[in-house]
Parts: sequence; C-alpha cells; structure tokens
Amino acid sequence: MFKNFFYIISIITILVFYGCNGNENNNDIEKENLSLNNGKKKYTYFFDMKYVYKAVRTDKNNFSNALSNYYQDEVYSNILNRNRDFLNKKLVGDNDIKKYSIDFISNAYHNRYEAKIDSFDLYGEDFTSYYAYEYVYVERNLALKKARDLLLNIKNKDADIYFALFLSHLATDSLYCFSDMQKYIKEWKKSGGTNINMIIGIVNEHENINEVYSNKMNLINYIIDSPEDLKVEQLIADAYEKKFLKYISKDSGYLDIYNENNYNISSIIYEGTAHISYIGVVKDIVNTNIMNEYVRTYITGNRAYNYENFYNIENSSPKEKYDETSDLYFLEFNKNTFIYSIYEDKLKEIYYFNPKFIKNTRYASYETEETFNFRLGDDRKLNSDNIKYIKANDLKNFANNSKFISSDGKFNADEYAEYLYDILYFPIYYPKFFLCDINNDGKDDIMLTGTYEHSGGRGGTASYTVVLKDNLELDLESALGKSLNGSSRQGLNTYQKVYSENGKNKILLIDMDANMYQDIFSENGVVNVDEFSYKTYKFKPKLLWKESMLDEVLKTDAGFDMSKAANDSERAIISDKTLRIADKLIGNELEKANDDKKDEISSKMNAIEDKHGDIIQIENEMLNILGIDN
Repeated sequence: MFKNFFYIISIITILVFYGCNGNENNNDIEKENLSLNNGKKKYTYFFDMKYVYKAVRTDKNNFSNALSNYYQDEVYSNILNRNRDFLNKKLVGDNDIKKYSIDFISNAYHNRYEAKIDSFDLYGEDFTSYYAYEYVYVERNLALKKARDLLLNIKNKDADIYFALFLSHLATDSLYCFSDMQKYIKEWKKSGGTNINMIIGIVNEHENINEVYSNKMNLINYIIDSPEDLKVEQLIADAYEKKFLKYISKDSGYLDIYNENNYNISSIIYEGTAHISYIGVVKDIVNTNIMNEYVRTYITGNRAYNYENFYNIENSSPKEKYDETSDLYFLEFNKNTFIYSIYEDKLKEIYYFNPKFIKNTRYASYETEETFNFRLGDDRKLNSDNIKYIKANDLKNFANNSKFISSDGKFNADEYAEYLYDILYFPIYYPKFFLCDINNDGKDDIMLTGTYEHSGGRGGTASYTVVLKDNLELDLESALGKSLNGSSRQGLNTYQKVYSENGKNKILLIDMDANMYQDIFSENGVVNVDEFSYKTYKFKPKLLWKESMLDEVLKTDAGFDMSKAANDSERAIISDKTLRIADKLIGNELEKANDDKKDEISSKMNAIEDKHGDIIQIENEMLNILGIDN
C-alpha cells in the first residue's frame, strides 16, 4: 500500500504541458517565460487539464487505499493495469511503436472504464473514491496521449497510423479535438485507408454488423466532409439523421462539465417512476471564500453572490437549466462540453454550462419536421366504413358460449378485465367491441379496442386492438391472431388503426416509442406483415445564444503560462482548482494595482515558492495576499 501511496504523491507533480495538438512546440504561440502573476501578457492558448493529476485534498491514506482497490477490481483490473503498463512501457523503433501503440489505442476505445455516479453518493460526505476515479481517468488519458505522440513521431505514416491517431481522440473525449481528428482522418483517406476494423471491434449479438459498419462509416465520412465552421447544433441534427449520434455521446465520464478547463466525474442520473433526469457532478474540494470572491469578481448582474448557486446544476428544481423530463446526453465537441436532450424520440434542446451563464443554459433548440413513411401518408386521415360497434348489453347476440356473459345476458366487465390483464399485462376496464371482416373472408370477426392509463415508470397509455374468438377470448391460435394479438407493437405508448384500402380491411399498429409501423393484411388465411419506420424526422436547429458568447466563458486557469510551471509550487497551483482561481484573482489585483502595490504583492508572492508544493500552505499565503479570511 505504501508503495502505491508514494507513487500517487509523486505523480501529483507530473504534468503534461501540451494539449490536443500533439506537438510540444507551437510556433504560432508566443512563448515567454512568465513568473507567477508578474503583470505581463496573459496567455489564451489551450492547456488541457484532462492530462493533469489533481491535488489530493482528502485523507491521503484513504485516497491511496481507494486507488489501490480500483487496480485490484476483478472487472476492471485488466483495463486499468493496461493503462499503467503502457505508460511505463519503453518502445524503441517504428515497428514496435506502431504495433503496441495501435493495439493499445484500439483496446482503450473498445474496453472503456466508465465511473458512474450513484445518486445516493451525491448526498454523502466522503467523495474519496470518486477522487481516486479521477486519477484512473487521467492515467488513461496520459496513456492514450503517449500512444498518440509516439505515432506522431513516426516519419513515414500509413493509413493505420492516421486512423489510430483519430481513434485515440475518440477514445479520450469523443470529438473534443475535432480539428485534429478531421486532419488525421483526411490523411487516412489520402493514404488509401479502407480498413475500419479498428473502430468496429466485436459486435454484440443483438446488433446488426452491417448497420454498425454503415453508421460508423457515416461518422467517418461526415468528419471528413465537415466544414470548418461546423456548429454543434448542426452536428447533433446530422448525427441523429445519419445514425451515429450514439457513437459520439456519453452518459457518464470524466468531463469538463462547466467548460472551465476543469474536469470532474459526471453522470446523467434517472430517478423515480417518472424517470426524472438530472446531472450529477462530483465537486472539487475548494476553499469557499476564494470561490465566492471569484464569483463576485468575474460574474456581474442581479445574482446571488455565492458560488454554490452557479455550480449546483443538479438541484431539485432545474427546469430553468434543462428539461428534466427528457433523456440527457453529454457531447464533447470542439473543446467544449454540451448537453443535449431527447424527448419522445425527438431532439429538443442543447445546454451549455459555465459559471458565467449558469442562468442562461439553453444554447439551442430544434424545430421538428415530420414525414410519414406510410404509403398512404398521414395515418390519422385513414378511416374504415366497415366497422360496426357493439354495445356491451348486446354482446349476447354476437358471442357464443362466453363465460363472460351471465345467464341473464349481462357482460361481466370486471372479470373480463382480469382475463385481459393475465394475457396482456394491462387490464382494459372499458373495452369497445366491434365487428369487422378483418380476415377479408366474407365473415365479420368480433374485435376489441381499448386503453389503460399506466402510471408506472414514466407512465403512458397502453392501447390494444385485438381480434377475438366467438366466445370473446383472445384469438391466439389463428395466423392473424398470432400476428395481431401477439405483436410487440401493441401495448404501452402504441395505438392501432383499422382502415380500408381498395375494399379490403387492414390494420396498422403504431409503436411510438420505437418509431415503427406494422401494416397487417389478412386474406384467404394468409397474413402479410410489413414493418417499417413510422416517421422520418428532420431537425432544424435554432441558435438561442449569440455565437460570441462561447468566447466569453470563465476559465479556472492560473494567471500565468501553465506550460512554463518551473517549480513544485507552480505545479501544485496548476493541479488544484482553488489555487488556480486564487492565482487568477491575484493577477486581477496586480492589473489594477499601482507600482507600490505591485511591489508589495510581488514580495509576498516569493513566499509561495518557498512552500515546495504544499497545497494548504500555498493557499494560506494566497488568502493573505488577497485579504480573504480562511
């Protein structure tokens, strides 16, 4: 255990000083060696915190034990140890680099470790296990980055290398580094690349291999053909239509959920019979006073000056922030993290979180265009003149030997509802009986239609239209009875429509949840069932924000060039959210100060370097400089 503990402490000081570019030297960026907050130019280039181990602010022994337990977990130990082994592996020569790097990237993509937040844990006091999760993610990210950088250093790259470079980003954070991914996949195509098995992997039994191949190829071609100014709202609409949205979306992971260059374990959580959705985020341990000063300094307007108001997105009534009745998904794209919602199989809205815009999270919405796929168009306009309804009191005139009709001719509705419940799993208390030659054999069949309001889960209406035997029992033996009454397209959130076409009686079963039709036609004892998608949807995005607002987000970067951290204290500042924000605030004070005040602050800053990376001591010095109570 102690060996693991000292390993943990040592990696806190290890930082990766470059982001998604894959190149340590960026000639387009001015490289000036800045000391802490010396009042010189601020840097705006990208320093990606997903590759940085966070400072440990919890009990060190508990943290060490939690991290060790993850590496011994029966389910994930192979995945986690593979990450660590690759980080420590020394590769020499292009052949070995290519072989082992591509193998690692492919394995990392297909064998993912995803820490999901438990809703009960959000109300706990000890998040040590989740903070250890974060280290697991960072180690995975660093291993993928090592594989990517090794492949980038190979001079003669082939199609497999370019595809692996693309996949290394997809495995790390979906389309976060979109421009780099587009560059690599374009080079893959130029190199004659046709083999995409690296992204296919082992297809599950319930999946169609041709569909998987086609949809993932849609993703690849879409990225190749995308314009430079592609916006997330259009990406989501296109991905939905081209059926690759699920390959770029997440419901949990290590995400920059607030778009502030600070990563947290986050999950979409569903609770209750109504399937209410909300976003769970494991918060960093922070100094509340420093955070409140940060909010007061950088966020203006008529808002409560308390950082909890800005970071608490999973509160009990989040309607002003997102639609809690929809299914929510994370999407990382172009160095931002978005959340989009789907309700009843339709794209609804896109949300964007950052402390500066926490009360204005609706980034874009969608207008839905629907096209009916039925050959006769809108099924709501269909009708049948061949239906004759039967009153319950008159059933005795049409039914034969029915146990549901008493000797005096009365229909027992309660007993019949129980009978239907045993077979259909829903009772129909108010059935409507009717006659229709649904078999098209010249004889009227007794049929039943009815609904049941169901309150379990998200609720909904269970609808049935079935064919009966002469004794009012369900016909489960004939060809039509098996096809119609046994169809999975009847039940919850479905409806049925009996209609006539060219003098023939037919029935449509519409499954709204699955977006599927079944068109059933029976004649001369032969039953034909045609199944196809109910509607085709196109979604027209409507941007609710000004595009420039994305450039105005707050970042929790320190006030100095983080890629030039020169000592243990500077590295500690980078690895801790509170210290980065405090340093940013000190930089803000320096910008406003006169020369005498600047000298005073600078002299106090020297004490920080003497703390040799001690988080608490550095924080105390910063509190003193800022004049904030601890």
